This record gives sequence, C-alpha cells and structure tokens, in this order.
Amino acid sequence: MVWQKLQRIVFVLFLVLVISSLFIYQVFGDRFDLEQIRQSLKDFGIWAPLIFVALYTLGTIFIPSTPFMAVAGILFGFKYGFIYSAIGGFLSSIIVFEISRRLGKTKVENILEHKYLKSLGRYNERLESGGAWDLVILRIAPIMPFNVLNILMGVSKIKTGDYVIGTVLGLIPSIILTVYFGHFISKIF
Repeated sequence: MVWQKLQRIVFVLFLVLVISSLFIYQVFGDRFDLEQIRQSLKDFGIWAPLIFVALYTLGTIFIPSTPFMAVAGILFGFKYGFIYSAIGGFLSSIIVFEISRRLGKTKVENILEHKYLKSLGRYNERLESGGAWDLVILRIAPIMPFNVLNILMGVSKIKTGDYVIGTVLGLIPSIILTVYFGHFISKIF
C-alpha cells in the first residue's frame, strides 16, 4: 500500500516536471543560442557525438527535441546528425515510456474504467492489439509534444514492441526534416 502511494506521488511529480519544463521552454526557448551550443560541443572533440547523444537523451525528456535535431545538423552534418538524433530521440522516448509504464499504467487503467471514459478505454484496448501504426501517425502529425505522447503511450496498453516500432518509424520524418534544416543553415552561414 505504501509503495503504491509512493509510486503515484513519483509519477505525478514526473508529470508535473515534464509538463512544466515544456511550458518553461515555450516561454524562454528563444533564448537558446545554437551557435554557443555548437561551439561547446565542438570543444569535446572526439567525444562530441557521445556527449551530444547523452545531452539529447536527457534534455529531450524535459524539452522539445527540435533544437537538438537542428544542432545535430549544424554540428555533425546531415548523415551523422540524423544518426545521433535518432539514437538520442529513441533513448529519450524509451526512458519516458518506461517511467510512465512502471509508475502510472495501473492507475490510468483504473481511471479508464469510469463510465464516462469508456471510449478512451476502448481505444486503449485497441492499442493493445496492435498500436504501432497508430503511434506512427500520432508521431508524424503535429498533435502534441513527443514527451506527452511518450507518457500517454507508457500508461496505455500498447505493447512495448509496437511502441518501439511506432517510435522508430514515427521519429524518422521529423528527424530528417529538422536535421536537414540545421545542415542547410550551416551551409548558408
């Protein structure tokens, strides 16, 4: 009983932290200096890709991934920027998914049993029987931030394998566009 209460508290704190960090980014995000980030990463030399992937993985748990993808294109070019962004984006999404799954899934399933949430409960059941393509569409469509989607999928009944497939396929288009944009910008300046 105590463990379940602690789990709920930690999950709620995690949600508050992610959502508030997205809000803070929306307010102060224009203050990020991409050139300063680029130079700081270049200073790491051969370790720059590993440092970048680690920063991307941890940073995008709390803020949108777009600035990281653009920096990847600027700093590493299209090919390597794409690879490093894909690795960081995948790792970040898996971390958020697993935290949400372990801390919030049971509570959300109990909430979805309420009579006014039956349609959400039916959609949740549908995700259990093959939600990879639903996730691909949700990732490609600019409906919500990836972190919010990661949390929602973590508390849903989607199978981990379907989540991995949907995430990999769904991340590719945005990574290609944003990394290419960053690479293009680096060629202009």
